[in-house]
Amino acid sequence: MNRVLIEGITEAYTATGNGAVTRSDVMLRIEDAAILVEDDRIARIGTREELGRDLPADVARVDMGGKVAIPCFVDPHTHLVWGGDRSDEFNRRLHGAGYVEIAAAGGGIKSTVRQTRAADRDALAAKALRTLDTMLLHGVGTIEAKSGYGLDLETEIKQLDVMDQVSAAHPVEMVQTFMGAHEVPPEYAGRPGDYVDYLNRELLPIVAKRGNVPYVDIFCEKNVFELDDSRRHLEAAAAHGFKIRMHADELHPLGGAGLAAEMGAVSADHIVWASEEHMAAMAEAGTIATLLPGTSFFLRGRYADADAFKQAGCAVALSTDYNPGSSHTVSQALMMALACMNMGMTFEESFIGVTLNAAAAIDKAATHGTLEVGKKADIAFLDAPSVMYLVYYWGINHVSDVMKDGNFAVRDRRRIDGTSA
Repeated sequence: MNRVLIEGITEAYTATGNGAVTRSDVMLRIEDAAILVEDDRIARIGTREELGRDLPADVARVDMGGKVAIPCFVDPHTHLVWGGDRSDEFNRRLHGAGYVEIAAAGGGIKSTVRQTRAADRDALAAKALRTLDTMLLHGVGTIEAKSGYGLDLETEIKQLDVMDQVSAAHPVEMVQTFMGAHEVPPEYAGRPGDYVDYLNRELLPIVAKRGNVPYVDIFCEKNVFELDDSRRHLEAAAAHGFKIRMHADELHPLGGAGLAAEMGAVSADHIVWASEEHMAAMAEAGTIATLLPGTSFFLRGRYADADAFKQAGCAVALSTDYNPGSSHTVSQALMMALACMNMGMTFEESFIGVTLNAAAAIDKAATHGTLEVGKKADIAFLDAPSVMYLVYYWGINHVSDVMKDGNFAVRDRRRIDGTSA
């Protein structure tokens, strides 16, 4: 057994629990802390004095030199694998073009679909690995990653294959989602129902046989996949054993949040325009509200009302929505700041949103998202006076070191293989 005592921690800060929470009175702060790691798990956590007693003789010691320890961030909504670039599109928006206008002209998701279809697997994998490095350097230990930039059998499978490839080669842990229903492809222009038939008939059975893709997601939105087509696709996915996730009520109050509750979705994401009735339905169904403040910021749009979800009794997670068109960032600390400034969240609520509730949004709260005995030894260390600096001194990366599965993957802002922050 590999035992490591991590000391020299000014404070360890964490939520507690094994599932999504709607309260913020679950926080634990330990000053002058130490953490005993055995293999890939946390064996003990407490003060340095407490853990200094009765230590096994074979314990190695690591002194963090006065840093803050937190659980690694979990990012429960990312679009990891894609080809090309949409910086030109971003500049067009700065000059007044709207998201819908750009999409209607062949930009948006369809632009990335063309570039992803054209890209070879090695290029996609190299790009994804660079992104995973950047995520890790920002304290992210686990992500959800979606397909959805293929919209045909060959490219959707190519995306999933690349996810398998990079996941095996990188310490960041990944949970996969099939999102063939991200947009209506050019081949089915004006025929979303026919495309849903194609997905249900051809792709769902093939993806289900892979055995390592637990979720299906859909962009339930006006003029994309409206309620009836969304329900039909999600019912077919559930029949194949997939759990449900949804992009819902992002641009219009279509009622996607209500459908998410009806379907028993694990998570409904965006939900900027969700009604109070549907928020309450989500709470009753146990569907987590995964809010994406980076998208609202990047598109200069409306923010979801986190406080309204809290009042409805709905657990809230936060995510970057990392993607090339509407939120090109990997910083969960920045999501915390945006949520506190623009969505009515307290620091504690935002912290829970990127750790425990984010883990719950991908069914990993029993093992991830907190610093507790028995949980994964996924620990980020901040070179900061206190954990509050994640939001108080915002817009920079305070993470200096990252332990993933009991092994250091980042030391002094550098990947162990030499990649610098």
